[in-house]
Amino acid sequence: MSRFSENLRRIRFEHHMTQEEFADLLGTTKQNISRYESGAVSPKISTAEVMAEKLGISLSELNGNDATQSFPSNVHLIRNMHQQRVPMLGSVAAGAPIYDEDVGVYVDSPVNCDAALTVRGDSMVPTYQDGDIVYIKCRPDVHEGAVAVVFLDDEATLKHVYKRPSGLTLWSDNPSYPPMMIEFKDYDTVRIFGVPVGFTRMYRKPIHIKK
Repeated sequence: MSRFSENLRRIRFEHHMTQEEFADLLGTTKQNISRYESGAVSPKISTAEVMAEKLGISLSELNGNDATQSFPSNVHLIRNMHQQRVPMLGSVAAGAPIYDEDVGVYVDSPVNCDAALTVRGDSMVPTYQDGDIVYIKCRPDVHEGAVAVVFLDDEATLKHVYKRPSGLTLWSDNPSYPPMMIEFKDYDTVRIFGVPVGFTRMYRKPIHIKK
């Protein structure tokens, strides 16, 4: 498998996209994505350049011979990779479940997603911090142990999800928080809303006041 094939497959997985969704983003077909990822065929240079442009990266980055490959695999250079307006649905708890619906508020998302939520609390530190805007791709179900937004009636929480016959076990990344044992019988509705596909974090420099 070529570096191009590996990188293309990695980028798709990191954005939790199916081959069909990825093909729509890149303006090609699911069959072509499958062939590219398997290494069965390689795109023409002109085709690869268009794909790189739509992903917001350089052709050398996509081919795997760029200096940016020294970054960890979970670091993305966003640039103009993707922009869409999505609804800001309120706050999702990284702690006790909360949810505040901000009706009519939209934000610009750098990734392909369906909605955005603001993290409140520190139970998912170091992965997600208080104030992070998390971009959510709606999914009715997730793999065991995946991080997901889970609605408990009208409240939402962001946790690793483990399934049990009688309910869910929700785990935090912060070891200070014990697992949440959710029993279906205690709620009218328990549903998985979706999975995070990216987030935005604002860094603020501390203000030093001269005395």
